[in-house]
Amino acid sequence: MSKYDIQVAEENCTGCLRCQLACSDLYTKAFNPSEAMIRVVVSGADCSIHFTEECNECGVCADNCFFAALEKSKKENDQ
Repeated sequence: MSKYDIQVAEENCTGCLRCQLACSDLYTKAFNPSEAMIRVVVSGADCSIHFTEECNECGVCADNCFFAALEKSKKENDQ
């Protein structure tokens, strides 16, 4: 079961990819955004954020977001 609910505020995303770097580092021990379980797509000034099916909602992406584009909260059924 997942640990956190991840809230996304795409309007705050700057496209810095810190979330992807943190995720890939945690799970692959390499800074490789293409290996992350989160995807940030930058299109001009707009960014969209998507999670792959492999995402386990650990919250490391939100922990490394400096711009409040990602925030985590404990799932209600987890005590």
